[in-house]
Order: sequence, then structure tokens, then C-alpha cells
Amino acid sequence: MGFDARLLYEVAYHYYELGKTQEEIAAALGVSRSQVSRAMKQAREDGIVVIKLVPPAADFGDIQDELCLRFGLRQCVVVSGEAGPSRLLTQNLGMAGARYLSSNLKPDSALGISWGATLCELAAALAAEKPASRDIVGVPLLGGLGQASADLQVNDIAARVGAAFGGSNVFLHAPSIVDTPAARDTIMSDSNIRKVVDQWARLDAAVVGIGSFVPPSTLLDEGGFSAEDLDNLRQAGVVGDMCMSFFNIKGEHVSTQLEARMIGVSLAQLRSVECVVAIAGGVNKASAILGALRTGVVDALVTDDAAARKVLEMGR
Repeated sequence: MGFDARLLYEVAYHYYELGKTQEEIAAALGVSRSQVSRAMKQAREDGIVVIKLVPPAADFGDIQDELCLRFGLRQCVVVSGEAGPSRLLTQNLGMAGARYLSSNLKPDSALGISWGATLCELAAALAAEKPASRDIVGVPLLGGLGQASADLQVNDIAARVGAAFGGSNVFLHAPSIVDTPAARDTIMSDSNIRKVVDQWARLDAAVVGIGSFVPPSTLLDEGGFSAEDLDNLRQAGVVGDMCMSFFNIKGEHVSTQLEARMIGVSLAQLRSVECVVAIAGGVNKASAILGALRTGVVDALVTDDAAARKVLEMGR
């Protein structure tokens, strides 16, 4: 015969929450010790008590140190790459990036922000974490991405990150890719656009994703490139991008015809920012991460251990 659910809860509460022994519980509730033991077993079976095992956090200190030493990084955060589906890994990277910003971002900073799935997860993690208010300004580092989902758009992410820190943001009301170089020049000469673009030279920090041409890739899925554009980029030796500025595996900037139609910060401009935090993971992005680290742009990296090991292997 089973015990009443209320009794099961009382027994479990006294044992797990109050830390009482089975003998003390038996005396307090007027039952036998054997009844307390059976009640505790039934409470677990009925789902009143749910036991969760939390494995110890993996220690990736050696990998972090080697990445910093090899690529001249100030800091590196490595999370577990055994998250399962890529969406879970992206969420873990976003949360790690949010913790990094919460710990390191100075008050009253102008923070440059890029786009993409990982930055979207960073914004969500910051909203949930509610970091201490520090009145930052979120500044988009490129125009909006074609038909990209609304929550991946740079203006939306900049607004969410700014709000999470109790600050504000500015909007860059322009596409990231236009039809002709002449159209780009016209847009870039607009006074409203210049007010935002001019802030790129005064940034205190920036947080960016690293795009890859190896699936799964938000750059491929949502970047708005034509098949011809992608073929031209690959033929030019491009392995990745930061803010739609392209580079090869050696970390060299790759100038393309597409660049003349882009509205976004350049690698040279990013290199002048005091602290650029790059967040990217997944073995499929190893070439892109390696190239990004060799550009000299990245000061701090947030990645996963599988990607980190592959980057170190490829970089030897």
C-alpha cells in the first residue's frame, strides 16, 4: 500500500531540505523509521523527488593557455564541445560570451556588435542573466542582412545587448550588401549613416561572430549571397569573415568585387578597437577561426574544446 502524496512530500522535505535524519523524521511525523525509508523510495519513484547529477566542470586551462600563447590572445574561454546538436553548442557559446562580457565590459563603453546565431544567443543569455547596469551603447558594425531572420539582424541584437546592460543602442538603417559600388557610396555619404559609421573609430570594445563557408553556417543560410558570390569567394581563398570582411587561412584580408558593395566595418578598423571578442565554435568552423586568429584582430576568443583542438592542430 502506497503512502499519501502529502506524507511523501513532508518526508522528502525534512530529509532533503532540512537535512534531518530518518530517525528524526520518524519522531517528528509519528511514523516508524522503516516507513520513512519506504516513503523516501516511493517519493523518488513518484517523481516528488528528482535527483540530478551535475558532472564536474571540464578543465580546459591548458588549451586556453596554448591558444593565448600561440595567437597572442589576452584571454580565451573554452567550453565543452559535447553539447550535442549545433543549436545547443551555439547556446552554450552565447552563454559563455555573455558571462565574459558581464565580467569584463567597462561602464560607459561603446560596444560594437555584429550579427548571427551565436550573437543572438549571447543577447538572449544577457537578458536572462541581467548583468549589472553600466550604461553601454550598442553600435552595429554592419548593415542588415538581406532576408535574415529578424532575431539575427544586427540592429535587433545591438538593441537587446544595450538594454541588457541598462544602456542604449544606435541603429544602422542600411543593408549590408547593395547592388552596385555607386549605391554603396551614396548610402555611406548619407549623414544619418555617417553618424553611426563614424562611431566605429571610437569603440571601446567589440563582440563579433566568425562566419564560415562550411555547413552548418548562418553565413551560408542567412547571409544573402548568391551562388555566384559564394563561388567567387571560395575561388579567392576565403575561409571566413568577421562583419562581412573576408580573410584567408593565413589571416590575410581578401579583397573582392563584393567588398565594394558591402556596408560594414573593415578588418583594419576592427584591429584598432581596444578589445575585440570573437565567439565561434564547432569543428566545421576551425579553418575560419584559425584565419580569424591570424588576422591580428581578435583579442579574446570564446570557443569550444573540439574546435580549439582542431585549430591548434591545423596551426602547427
